[in-house]
Amino acid sequence: MFEKCISCLCGKSYPVNKIIFKCVCGKNLEIIFDYEKLKKSIDKETIKSRPFKQLRYKEFYPVQSPVFLQEGGTPLLRSKNIERELGLKFELYFKNETINPTGSFKDRGSSVEVAKAKEFGFEKALCATTGNMGASVSAYSAIANLQCNIFMPKDAKKAKIEQILSYGAKVYHFKKEYTEVAEAAEYVAKNFGVFLLGDYLYRREGTKSIGFELAEQIQADYVFVPIGNGVLLSGTWKGLKEFRHLGFAKSLPKMAGVQAHGSSTITYDIFKRKPIKNSIKGIKHPHTLADAIEVGFPLDGERALEALIESKGFEEIVSDREILHAKELLAKREGLYAEPAGAAALAGLLKSKHRIEKGSKVVCLVTGHGLKAPLIGNKRKPIEAKLGEKLLNKIFGK
Repeated sequence: MFEKCISCLCGKSYPVNKIIFKCVCGKNLEIIFDYEKLKKSIDKETIKSRPFKQLRYKEFYPVQSPVFLQEGGTPLLRSKNIERELGLKFELYFKNETINPTGSFKDRGSSVEVAKAKEFGFEKALCATTGNMGASVSAYSAIANLQCNIFMPKDAKKAKIEQILSYGAKVYHFKKEYTEVAEAAEYVAKNFGVFLLGDYLYRREGTKSIGFELAEQIQADYVFVPIGNGVLLSGTWKGLKEFRHLGFAKSLPKMAGVQAHGSSTITYDIFKRKPIKNSIKGIKHPHTLADAIEVGFPLDGERALEALIESKGFEEIVSDREILHAKELLAKREGLYAEPAGAAALAGLLKSKHRIEKGSKVVCLVTGHGLKAPLIGNKRKPIEAKLGEKLLNKIFGK
């Protein structure tokens, strides 16, 4: 097993025991396994005999013992109403990542990342985050006795800050955009001996368990994934590919990446099946209500773009209004309370449903719980009332 630069123009590789997060060329790294050796040491039936949780796939992670909080094993739910009411000509499913310990898919990556920090002997860790990742790494750092420091951008949500603080992490709130805060975190990690947590190679290794689970749950034709830094898309695709490579899955789906209009950093031409010139771009002042995917420059954009190309998939850009509409549909028609970013995949599907082949099986990832960003876009207000027999008779009487 070794790390390899993902840049096709570089090709540089590093030993697996080297503490490094980016290649000298500036690109993210990827863990490459000895798949032939792995194929001999594990089989599909052994995996199936284990509980349906993240540790089910322990041989696939680059750590001896992941920090475990019962993450993973999230359900795949068939649409109860949206598919029928909108007359969709395909099967619609939701993978509900909101039931992970801290309320988002981030726990999968934190399980591996925090364990790696301890394995390398670090006592302090640092993470730049808009919120969900910070909550996740703080929780996992707490049970691993790792001192956790969190850098947050100027538009971080209060509810997410409070969740992070509750786990005992130190939070530093800057009047800067997320990209600037992430660059500062990388500088600190490089110069002050602090382990860098975030959308880098070890987080992708935990996140890929979504791909493993999907391969076991359904033979999907399309998987819709929201894009912020891109690790969710690249990780899910890597997991699906690894299971296919080992013969544990029959086929691979098309990946569909969904970005918010104010944070659309990756461009991919579905018709020409190739990236448009300058496919990965930076946005100086990104803005979207879906703060969990509000990113000025995607740290794992190259890998996410590669996943779209390899899978013959596509990307879709949606407005905040379309995201909030999808959020409301999930809650009112499917009973799933998602934060805006958690509903972005469905928003992308609804906008691109004409591209989906009839009879296909389509999965949307619901990535974060609605309580992380309460009442955003909710115009409904509770009815102010005083308890009393007169009111009760008015409401419930004949």
